[in-house]
Amino acid sequence: MSTAGKRIIQSAKEALAFAKGEANISEYGIHIPEEINVRKIRKKLRMSQKAFAKQFGFNKRTLQDWEQGRYTPTGAARAFLIVIGKETQAVKRALAEYTVS
Repeated sequence: MSTAGKRIIQSAKEALAFAKGEANISEYGIHIPEEINVRKIRKKLRMSQKAFAKQFGFNKRTLQDWEQGRYTPTGAARAFLIVIGKETQAVKRALAEYTVS
């Protein structure tokens, strides 16, 4: 078998183990997508820009810039937005003690 064939088979085995939850995840990094649809996340939560920014600690103007494509969230902001979109209630609980009126 060729080297390429062996690599394909090995990759398939690793993907299957990962999908089954049998892989050692400490060997893998995470991939945070370059593009995050901030508006879609906010709309899914049925929040205004003002409420979303206030709830999660973003500057409203920055949020507007992201949604209008003038700027793209980077690094930790992208990761945080993904978590907000997937685990909203957990984020709200984690930030609850820091909420101000």
